[in-house]
Amino acid sequence: KGKGSIKRIQWDEIDLSLDTSASVENERMVEYRKACEKVKGWLDDVDDLALPANPLDRLLNELGGPDVKGKDGVFYEKRKGAGRFDQINVEERNNFQSGKKLVAILSEAASTGISLQADKRVGNQKRRVHITLELPWSADKAIQQLGRTHRANQTSGPSYKFLISDVGGEKRFAAAVAKRLALMGALTQGDRRATGQSNALGLGGFDFDNKFGKLALKTMLGEIWKCNKNCLTDAPEKLVLDALKTIDSRLSEALDHGLGTWKKNLAPYSDDTKSEQDHYKMMEDLLLYKCPQLAEQRVKAIGEGKSVVKYLEKLLDGTETKEAIKPKIDEEVKVAMEAGLNFNVLCFLWLFDVGVTEQSASGANNYFKKGKPIDVPKFLNRTLGMNLLRQKLIVEHFIKHLGKQVTLAKREGTYDLGIQTIGGHSVVIEKPRSFCFRGLEAKDERVLLYKVNLDRGMDAETAMQLYKEAEASSDNETNSSATNIGAGFFGVGQVRVIKSGFYIDRRDVFKEVPRMFLIINQGRASNNCVVVRPNEGKKIWTKEFVWKTWLHGNACQLTLCTDINQAMVTWKKEFDLADRPSSERYQRYCYGRHTESCIFGGDIIPILNKILASSNLNGIGLANDMSLVMPDVVRVEPPGKTPEDDSANEVTESTVDEQAEDEDDSSEPPAVGHKVALKMLGGSVFRGAITECKDDPESFITTFTDGSVVEMSTDEVNKARQLFDTEWTKLVVDADVPKAVASSIEVHNSVNAHAQGATRRPILPAGEEKTTEEYEKIFEEEYDGDVPDVLVGLEFPKKELRLYSQSAHDHVFIPFWQFVLRKLAERLLEEGAHSSRELLNLENAERVKLQQG
Repeated sequence: KGKGSIKRIQWDEIDLSLDTSASVENERMVEYRKACEKVKGWLDDVDDLALPANPLDRLLNELGGPDVKGKDGVFYEKRKGAGRFDQINVEERNNFQSGKKLVAILSEAASTGISLQADKRVGNQKRRVHITLELPWSADKAIQQLGRTHRANQTSGPSYKFLISDVGGEKRFAAAVAKRLALMGALTQGDRRATGQSNALGLGGFDFDNKFGKLALKTMLGEIWKCNKNCLTDAPEKLVLDALKTIDSRLSEALDHGLGTWKKNLAPYSDDTKSEQDHYKMMEDLLLYKCPQLAEQRVKAIGEGKSVVKYLEKLLDGTETKEAIKPKIDEEVKVAMEAGLNFNVLCFLWLFDVGVTEQSASGANNYFKKGKPIDVPKFLNRTLGMNLLRQKLIVEHFIKHLGKQVTLAKREGTYDLGIQTIGGHSVVIEKPRSFCFRGLEAKDERVLLYKVNLDRGMDAETAMQLYKEAEASSDNETNSSATNIGAGFFGVGQVRVIKSGFYIDRRDVFKEVPRMFLIINQGRASNNCVVVRPNEGKKIWTKEFVWKTWLHGNACQLTLCTDINQAMVTWKKEFDLADRPSSERYQRYCYGRHTESCIFGGDIIPILNKILASSNLNGIGLANDMSLVMPDVVRVEPPGKTPEDDSANEVTESTVDEQAEDEDDSSEPPAVGHKVALKMLGGSVFRGAITECKDDPESFITTFTDGSVVEMSTDEVNKARQLFDTEWTKLVVDADVPKAVASSIEVHNSVNAHAQGATRRPILPAGEEKTTEEYEKIFEEEYDGDVPDVLVGLEFPKKELRLYSQSAHDHVFIPFWQFVLRKLAERLLEEGAHSSRELLNLENAERVKLQQG
């Protein structure tokens, strides 16, 4: 045919009755139409899906249309700007920050680089409520988004709201953000449990990627690969039926093959595809080695015509009704579950479908190549390949294992997330010593040295409560008595059972009172025991150590107390005898329960490297690790104090509104009596009032609590009034100072005594700086702040060093913490750092200059 004689037709106009054997062209046309019909069917199915609307469109639609007032009273109008189109975002941001508009909707494109916090310099200072509809894939992006409303110079922190569904895979994104926030808390506050980070944002429950999460994943996968009969999660019958179809189908193929036994026929053939071979190997491993009892039961059922596959075929071809088939299928499901088809088996099959096997999870992909074992993020990533129900169930199963590990760690006293917790019968944090080590570089920063008095013992009432908790936990987990918690562990040729309870050491060497012990076996899931003493409190020891040292040792063999009441009497007597310093003995091998610790706190991060360098015994520096004594990061908690109690006080919207009602409106023209504040050199803030107004030129005379009289311009006095408002808010909200007291100009700000108004007061009298050997006192000042309830800081080992003293003309012993402090001060003096006395002189000179100016 000629070039112009080709006729074009639509695909649905192709005649399906064309003789495909007549020509290749006819065959191709018919196949083309069939393919188009299939694609059209798929597209129609997609169109029929009831998918949710785009979140942004739905927000706009339900808030109301253009120029329409919504039923909730929210007014929405299309964006329009007075300037160029590319400046609309800037105008809209200014509208929100000024208070003209109160709702801002951000897409991912605008989630970085824009500042929408309650800035002190803008009109809209209401507390921000930041709602996140969907967490991003990247934790870094999430941090960037959260930072849009939480930045410097804000009057109040935002309230974050996260919309997280119960879909298992979505917890993967929350876990990534929670881990990043936990790391930020560790870096900025010295505590991975730091409030204001993941816990305060409501994401603390999603921090799976920690040592407990890793242990939970290892334990869970170990039970899944073994198809353990004991399982924390019950298998839903509907999903059991799906697994049973897969199992019956494979066993039916093996039985129908005709050659060899069904066990041999489960193995893959050489001509099978790679994916088929992997699937058949997995089923062979499951049925022959993991669940042989289940396989035997199903082979018998298939031989009796009870295969669920056959039942479902009869239902499809109409030979039997649903009412007749359902009881038969339910019975097979029940019998299969009794034979071992539980939730662990379901997870075994589900994980294979997303590429996670026992071999790949361990990192051993093949004999020659060693890969990386599966971790928590990778596990959560793989769950995204499952359907929603499977995602939900397997992630919930993982969370149950995580909860079990956390409960066990708390019971053992080992629950921490990167820091050591110091606690006991009583904890008293004394008023700290305060040091300004950085001179003019950071006049407001203080390193604080806290003395902590700790009663490490445990009284009889607390010991009994701990015993009862262990008893209840044992009843819940093993349905056995408390004296058989966790059965035993394997020794040499035997199983050794450690019974939980109160033990007594009746040896004659103890003249005052027999030694008392409370030993709690932590069960089969742990290799440890909790050992409690009246004078030493709670400690963790391995079961083998407990067995060899106290229960069947050569020198000591404890006796289990059968009379609990008498045990409590003896326990109380020893507890009372131990009421003395830990350096004193009350009988052989038994020392007092009172100890002291010195904790470095405050602004230690800026000089952390110098502190660590000062702990070097040889003075070589950080390079010599053998001579470097590293401190522990510790958290001091009074009894009953929990991390959740440390939630930071925030400036609320109502507080700001009350302040506006109670205090002078800073937008009004300055007048006599208006209150002001002035920040002096060194960060001290003094409060005062306007005492005189001058007209020519316009200026104001202000008088402050330290006696200073300062003349200010209109701009300067307005800034001073704003500073007073800021200080008022800090006093009322952060320090719980009554409003009347906070409004008085007769008081200084007590939020941070050094930085907010107190005069610097050096410890050493003038002239003694050059004669003292205690160099740290050159930087020491009196501390006027509050003592915290909970403390996080650095603790050096409790050891002493022997040093030569020039004043004593002899060697003396000093605690290691004092050695570090002294060496740090000596180093700073060599670098030319200003002493506390020098800083005070500079501040006094600045104050005189202001009074004269």
